[in-house]
Amino acid sequence: MCALAIFESLGYKARWIVDWADHLWVEVLVAGKWVHCDPCEASVNEPLLYQGWGKNQTYIIAFGRDHIEDVTGAYTSDLAAARNRRDDSDSAIQLAIKEVQVELFGTSI
Repeated sequence: MCALAIFESLGYKARWIVDWADHLWVEVLVAGKWVHCDPCEASVNEPLLYQGWGKNQTYIIAFGRDHIEDVTGAYTSDLAAARNRRDDSDSAIQLAIKEVQVELFGTSI
């Protein structure tokens, strides 16, 4: 939480990234691009770091102050394999995200 608060206090737009397996980090919007930043691993802009740990990613979701987004594709070089490990279809995931966004933010963006 501290990293997110620090980035926001410096005027950056930031969001939590949650890997449903066991880890979280932040992304910071820099020059119109979301940049991976993991203070636990002292890592910046290394989105494939976790793949190198031998993790089998399934769901990696971004939670911003005004949106929720499936960002799994940014954190794996094999999105098809990640999708095959999922219990839900892409359309079911997108529908769930849309429903939560409406509940939290009043919009599906």
